[in-house]
Amino acid sequence: MRIDLSNLKELGSYKEINETVEFEEISFRQREIEVPGPFLLSGNIYNAGKEFILNGTLEGKLIFECSRCLEEFTEKIKIELEEEIPREEINNLENVDLTHLLKENILLSIPIKLLCSEDCKGLCPVCGQNLNYEQCDCKKENVDPRLAKLKDYFEK
Repeated sequence: MRIDLSNLKELGSYKEINETVEFEEISFRQREIEVPGPFLLSGNIYNAGKEFILNGTLEGKLIFECSRCLEEFTEKIKIELEEEIPREEINNLENVDLTHLLKENILLSIPIKLLCSEDCKGLCPVCGQNLNYEQCDCKKENVDPRLAKLKDYFEK
């Protein structure tokens, strides 16, 4: 997203922003995250002398893959923005690119463990059945192979 800041020459001058921002897929932890539609950026950008300050919100939807069951799910995110854009990083005030800054905020808002729901049961470690839809008849022994010899100790 590019924005014109050339009319914000005086200290304290500001500009309201209500724009839709298009993103292609976003890479996160060696995964591609789909962006099903545009994000809405609303807020203000101020001239604070040595930098411009962007205050506002960024709202949109992302499609993730659940870390437990591997199903895709859509999550709505809303990010509160408060960013400083130093003047020395801006080459042309008439064409300031905010895409990298907005993408960075989206990446920082993504949780480490992506879950379709808090009570997701995941996949069966034996047969791979999605336990959210159907239970399986697999025998599950949660024995650490390093401690398997201790199991024999109690049988003697």
